[in-house]
Order: sequence, then structure tokens, then C-alpha cells
Amino acid sequence: MKVLNATAAPTTTTYDSSTLPSYSLYPRPALFSNITDFHLSLLLPVLAYWVLSLFYALVSYFNLFSRHRIHTPIEFQNRNRARLRDVLRSVILQQVLQTTWGLFLGHIVLGTEEMIGRESYDLAIWNERVKMGVYWVGQTLELAIAILVVDSSGWKRGVSFPVQVNITTLDGESVVWESILAKIIYWAVVPFIRFGIAICFSDAWQYFWHRAMHENKWMYRNMHALHHRLYVPYAFGAFYNTLPEAFLLDTIGATLALFLSGLNTRQATMFSTISVLKGVDDHGGYKLPWNPLQWLGEQNTAFHDVHHQSWGQSTNYSQLYTTFWDHFCGTVSRKNREEIQGLYKKSQDDAENKEKET
Repeated sequence: MKVLNATAAPTTTTYDSSTLPSYSLYPRPALFSNITDFHLSLLLPVLAYWVLSLFYALVSYFNLFSRHRIHTPIEFQNRNRARLRDVLRSVILQQVLQTTWGLFLGHIVLGTEEMIGRESYDLAIWNERVKMGVYWVGQTLELAIAILVVDSSGWKRGVSFPVQVNITTLDGESVVWESILAKIIYWAVVPFIRFGIAICFSDAWQYFWHRAMHENKWMYRNMHALHHRLYVPYAFGAFYNTLPEAFLLDTIGATLALFLSGLNTRQATMFSTISVLKGVDDHGGYKLPWNPLQWLGEQNTAFHDVHHQSWGQSTNYSQLYTTFWDHFCGTVSRKNREEIQGLYKKSQDDAENKEKET
């Protein structure tokens, strides 16, 4: 096992480096014994895609939850302009491209091992930051009182900063509250912020490139029109894209989101898998009230399905997580619920009439 020894390096802050713990870096043990975390990060999103797609295929085949279905089976048969085998071939090619890119980054550029072992050091740094924050809060309060011409001398005798509070754990250990707050920040707040950064970047990347592929005729014709052969989206078709669009929109976008956010390997696996599940679900064609993937907000199956209709292709460009950019840029569909239902009803009637003619 490769081990790197390190000591706390001097920083430009006021931390006393002599009080910070030293650490030794070593590879993170794999979550499963028969596959590395790195290779799992490439495999799990692919498995998630096919498992959820198969679920929706079975639901459609047996016509389950029909009252939650956006389009009728007749529409599915008559309105789409892409053969299922072409869709599946395109999806497999995209996943081969993404997996090859991931293997290249891991084995050639970044490495496949994630080093851990500096958690105690990082927690000590956060503990010092919390103490420093409490100190400056106290200084700010005292300054505010002085500015308000209030005699703070008596007040300072009653309360001192930083406030010292000890918390007793279940095993009887006494812990200073700053260390508990530091652990909360390190193990919960920082990962939450990193996920937020990944989501915000991914949403912006997806929105502006997706919109550009609609507004630029060359890009639409050569990169994006293939995806819009599906007027009745279905789960297997979520990744029905040209390879240039797949590489630019999904592969490069996901790579930059993970790099800029600083997610570790397991966090990146979770983010990538949820993103794939969300993309598949947005094309699933069912508004299932008990589906947690559709609880995340306005960006859901119904929202994206509007974009796949001929009357909605210039609206609802947002994908995956939020609809912020559609609202901010004024591209969200302005049609009300009654108008949308009327347009869907017309599409259903047209498909049924076409079926009768044949």
C-alpha cells in the first residue's frame, strides 16, 4: 500500500502549525471488494440508466399507471420518427464514449486512487476557523455596542467572547462545542455546498448549450435534431443524441461540474448516478406522484415533455435539476394548464385519426 507522510505546513493564517496534527495519506479502501471505487463510478450510472429505463418499459408495455401517462400508446407508435434499434444503438455508443473518457481521465490523467488520511488535520483547521469566527463575532458585537454609545464594561463582565460551552457525549466525554460545529461543517455543510456547486454549474452548462443548439440552425441540424425525432419521449431515449452533442453537453459538462465542485469519488458517483436517473425520469413519460425524482421541483417529466412538442421546442430548455435559467432568461413556457391540456388532446386525436386511416 502506498503511504505518503506529511506534516502540517505553515499557512498564511494565524493558525499555530505546531498544534495541528500530522497525517499520513493512503488509498481509500474500496467500498466493494471486487471493484474499485473509480470503476464503480463509471459502472453505476450506466446500470442506473438501463434499470430505470427497463422499469418504464415494463410499465408502458403492461400499460400500468395509465392515468399518470402523458401520451397514449397510439401516440407512441405514430408520432415518433426514430426506430427503437436506432435509439438503443445511439445510447450504447454514447455510454461507450463516456466510459472511454472516464477511463482515459482515470488511468492517464488523474489516477484511479483517492488518497485519504488528513481528516483529523482538516478538522483541526476547521476548529480553528470556528474559534476565529466566534472571536470576530464577539469583537464586532463589542464594536457595535461602542458605536451605539452603550457602556459595555458591565456587559463584558457578564459575557466573555469567545463563549466557552462544553457538551458531554453519550460516552461521558466532554467536547468543546466548536469541535462539534467544525465536524458538522466538514462532514455535512462542505459536501452540501460542493453538491450545490455541481448542480448550479451543470444546470447553467446544460441550459445555455441546449438553447444554443436550438437557436443556431447549424448546431440544431447537425447536433440536436436527432434527439427531437422523439415527440413522445420514453426512458430509453433519454441519451438518444449525436456523439458531438453527447460529448459536449453531457461528458464535458459533467467532467467540469465534478472538477469545479471538488466532489470526492464516492460523492461524484452519487451525483453522476442521480443525474442519469433524473435524465431518464424526465423522459419517462409518466407523472408519478410517488416518484421522489419528481419531487425536486418544477424540472420534471411534465416540464421537459413540453419541450419535446412541436409547439414547445423554443421553451423549457432547462434540464436535470432546476428551471432557474428558463425563468431568469424568460424562456419558460407561458402556456397555462388548460392550453397545454388542449394541445396534448389535439395530438392524441391526430394520432388516433392517423391510426384509423392506416
